[in-house]
Amino acid sequence: MSRLSKVALVIGAIGAVVLVGVLLGWLGTKKAPAAFQVAPTLPPVTWPSNQNAAVPILPAPSKNLGSELTTNPMAAPVLAAGTNALADWESKLDEILAPDGEPAEKAKRLFELFPQLPRDGQAEVAQHLSNLVSDKDYAGLGKLLADAKLPEPVLDVLMGDLLNRPNSVKLPELLEVARDPEHPKAAEAKELLGFYLDQDFGADWTKWQARMEQWLKDNPD
Repeated sequence: MSRLSKVALVIGAIGAVVLVGVLLGWLGTKKAPAAFQVAPTLPPVTWPSNQNAAVPILPAPSKNLGSELTTNPMAAPVLAAGTNALADWESKLDEILAPDGEPAEKAKRLFELFPQLPRDGQAEVAQHLSNLVSDKDYAGLGKLLADAKLPEPVLDVLMGDLLNRPNSVKLPELLEVARDPEHPKAAEAKELLGFYLDQDFGADWTKWQARMEQWLKDNPD
């Protein structure tokens, strides 16, 4: 091979090497397509060790809060059915009904206790009041009997007691109950009035009143 040919061959080889280097540099500067970029790795979520827990366990409330908070809502105290109901009413009743003491004083304390009692307590105390309250002091029991909002078992006790009272007590109280259309015992009271007075004046309470007063004059206790 001539010297000129060897020089040309060397120059060609050098040019090829340079060309490959330029091509590789150009390819290195191009970015991969967006579709093939790898999303950043998110930190793993840590769940409670209790597999039955519905939500992650929250930290305890700060001691800087003004008061202690409970983490269990079911631990809240249960309120009584009536806002005034006494939890130990039976002990209080036993104390009032102790052997010593006058009946009138016991009745007075029972009347004071009555609004603070649950339904079953009111029925029991109504029975005790029926035994303690005399005919001349019946006005307090009459107010209870006229209260249409009292539970019906309590009204049953009071109505049964009224029927054992003298007519001068019984008939006016029956008339008071009968004239209240909202009272659970209104129909029963009206029927009893008709039985005693042998009349039925419907809803004409003026005539009922006049007939009762005349009947009591004609039939004194």
